[in-house]
Amino acid sequence: MLRVLFITQDDPFYIPHFFREFVRIFHDGEIAVLGAVIQAPLGKKSFAALVRQMFDFYGPVDFLRVGGKYAGFKVLNALAVKVFHGRFPGVFSLEHFMLKENWKIIRIRDMNSAESLQRLDEMKVDLLVSVAASQKLKPELLARPRLGCINIHNSKLPKNRGMLPNFWSLFRCDTEPVSAMTVHRMNATLDDGPIVLQKEFPLDPKETLDELIIRTKRMNAHVVLEAMQLFKRGEPPLLPNDAAQATYNTFPTKEDVRRFRAKGLRLI
Repeated sequence: MLRVLFITQDDPFYIPHFFREFVRIFHDGEIAVLGAVIQAPLGKKSFAALVRQMFDFYGPVDFLRVGGKYAGFKVLNALAVKVFHGRFPGVFSLEHFMLKENWKIIRIRDMNSAESLQRLDEMKVDLLVSVAASQKLKPELLARPRLGCINIHNSKLPKNRGMLPNFWSLFRCDTEPVSAMTVHRMNATLDDGPIVLQKEFPLDPKETLDELIIRTKRMNAHVVLEAMQLFKRGEPPLLPNDAAQATYNTFPTKEDVRRFRAKGLRLI
């Protein structure tokens, strides 16, 4: 029996698509999903800094559209979780969805803490699976599960490491019309560990970034499940993730977004 724990972040828009699809396709009696650690989405940013970053990214019109949707989700999620304890139509947060599906939600603020390491030991975690985890995991934690930790990244690693890879893949789709989803072993350097699985997919410039993220999150569920099934049989063969061939991206600036839109591409 492979004992798996997910680590992810509290994103109401995209990550629930991954877990909804995963629950739909998961029917493996030899894999035990122990639950999920849901972390805050801010990482090290303050709320004010995050709002400023999102305003610069989306611009005033799209920011108001996204912000209004976010505020609505927050209100409905408070009803869904606090009042109805998950028994409420729709999905307004990852916590809401997991309550509906009776998944165990593990509350750990700092995954690198001594408390977290003790919890992993107590749960006898074989494999830790990161789905957009918001915290950088340190070597002691990465070595704790019996089979280590894996991450899903939406690019053809070693290319397009770093922040918001779907944005950069769509930005470059006129010259690189195919991207990929990569499951890789995690090490102390982000997006650097050896590759477990890599699946290519075509890009479509008519698709918005919002649509692309949702599409890849659903596809990610299939690739992660396939990777888990490889680990079920022990250590899978790994492919190199050559740092010498790597390209890196930061979070898009206002100028990056202006050039993105100048190509006729859309965020939402």
